[in-house]
Amino acid sequence: MSIAGIKRHFTNWREWEFNPIVIKELRQGVRSWTVTGMLMLFLVVLFIASVGFLVTQSFNASPDLALGGSMFSTFIVILAGASFFFIPLYIGVRVASERQDNNPDLLYVTTLSPARIIFGKFLCGAYIALLFFSACMPFMAFTNLLRGVDLPTVFFILGFLFLVVCAANMIAIFLACLPVSRPFRFLFILYSVFQSIALISSLVATSFRMMRSGIGAMMAGRDFWIGTLTVVGIGVAATGLFFVMAVALISPQSTNRALPVRIYLTIIWLLAGLVSFGWVVQTGDVRLMSAWTYPTFIVMMLALLVAISNADQLSLRVRRTIPQSGLKRVAAFFFFNGAAGGLIWVAAIMALTFSATKTLLLAFPTSATTGDENESWFTTTAIYAFAYALTALLIHRKFLPKRPHKLAGLLAVLLAGAWAIVPSIVLFFLNQLSWKSVEGLQLGNMFNVTPRLDTGQRLLHFIFATIWLVIMVLLNAKWFLAQVKNFHPLQRDVAPPPMLE
Repeated sequence: MSIAGIKRHFTNWREWEFNPIVIKELRQGVRSWTVTGMLMLFLVVLFIASVGFLVTQSFNASPDLALGGSMFSTFIVILAGASFFFIPLYIGVRVASERQDNNPDLLYVTTLSPARIIFGKFLCGAYIALLFFSACMPFMAFTNLLRGVDLPTVFFILGFLFLVVCAANMIAIFLACLPVSRPFRFLFILYSVFQSIALISSLVATSFRMMRSGIGAMMAGRDFWIGTLTVVGIGVAATGLFFVMAVALISPQSTNRALPVRIYLTIIWLLAGLVSFGWVVQTGDVRLMSAWTYPTFIVMMLALLVAISNADQLSLRVRRTIPQSGLKRVAAFFFFNGAAGGLIWVAAIMALTFSATKTLLLAFPTSATTGDENESWFTTTAIYAFAYALTALLIHRKFLPKRPHKLAGLLAVLLAGAWAIVPSIVLFFLNQLSWKSVEGLQLGNMFNVTPRLDTGQRLLHFIFATIWLVIMVLLNAKWFLAQVKNFHPLQRDVAPPPMLE
């Protein structure tokens, strides 16, 4: 997908005003007893809980002045449980069923763009969540009449939970779009269920803290809205990331899948860095940069695995969109499909992140708590990650050239895991396994690089990782130069000159 294609799909709002995916999904949801039955059960549970509280209160001699707060807390637990267990699972299962090869449904026969399809699925989940929240709203408002909770708190917590449910729906859509087999999908479902339990517990605890802190009185303060908008902005950015990744997953393989994802990540990375820098300048506390550095490091590690899983050969559809201009072509090389451009893009993002963080650490030394240990850990771990990635690319290219390119990412993970586990297993059977041996004898293990290592061990890891990376760069240099040379626009066929009679 070219830049012009992104503008066409994301800025032509007339096409987005009517989304047939929403109509289709909502019509099927109304005809199915799944949504209707779950909604009726939800209302019955809310009604029984309300009657139980009122009947219990009627037997008390003294009125409970906090009855509304107790009822509201119970309704929050019921609403959070029903929303997080049912709605994301329902949306994710429907998307996963349409991704099966034996069910070529809308994702394969429609002329709609992938972005509109995913946006329609997301809107459907948001509408179903709004239906559940609307059904719960009268019960929530009723608690205000019984004292113990105020209406601003009720509406704020409901809005907070609604946004989290929408984000969970987007994550479920992304997981359903992953090109994995049914056993892996089942494992993802089990993992999502356990994560939902933990998320529901944390959300309920957060809601209880909000209710006890008195949100209605805090809304008049400026700091409250700054913190709220910051949290909402982070959530929207994360939801948007899952959206663009889901769009890339369902797009045809001949399209430029990497372009929208890398552009989005670059923009979010830049904006987050500017916001963190602004907070550091305002407060003088350089520790706030960790809210930008650590997430960037984690995201780029995952992006590195995805980048080396890209195919080397660009499709004709992608090559037609390569710019003719030299400067534009250099910029496009970072964002287009291909493992070589992805490696350079990840390296540039991480280098700029570490450089900016190091500069701020030197500019604000009095408030810095991140010492040389953390800096060395970041640098050495990143060097190890690139060494593993280039090693996996070399093995795939030399020994498994006919296998899918996504095997390179799996090879990198297997190499890192084997290097971390196999020496420990050998030491265990030799009866020499100890924490000291694990820390001191595993050069090359990126998981062994921790800030608590002494200076000599950190230096050994850094030297070993650097030598390994230099060797891998030299071995992959010919392949990289070939990728750069082949990155040029498709030459149009020139008509042959007329033959002379």
